[in-house]
Amino acid sequence: MQADKIEAVMSEFLGEGYRIVGDDGALSPAIEWVDWVCGPDDDDGDDNNDGDGDEGEKVEVTFQDGSTRTFDKGVPMRQIWHEYAD
Repeated sequence: MQADKIEAVMSEFLGEGYRIVGDDGALSPAIEWVDWVCGPDDDDGDDNNDGDGDEGEKVEVTFQDGSTRTFDKGVPMRQIWHEYAD
């Protein structure tokens, strides 16, 4: 892995074709797509009534192996382009 190619991103900016780098250096499968989802108890997503409706948003990542993971918005993460990971 080319460690100098690791990028720090917030969860909402994870990119397709990248692999998530865990705190222990473990790599996820490559990201296939990224979706925004609302939490199960969130009708309109506007928990603080400020009109933006983004409080309940989460980031759902689907990987090339078919698995998925869901992250809260605003979580600091690290990612690397799949070609630099091997």
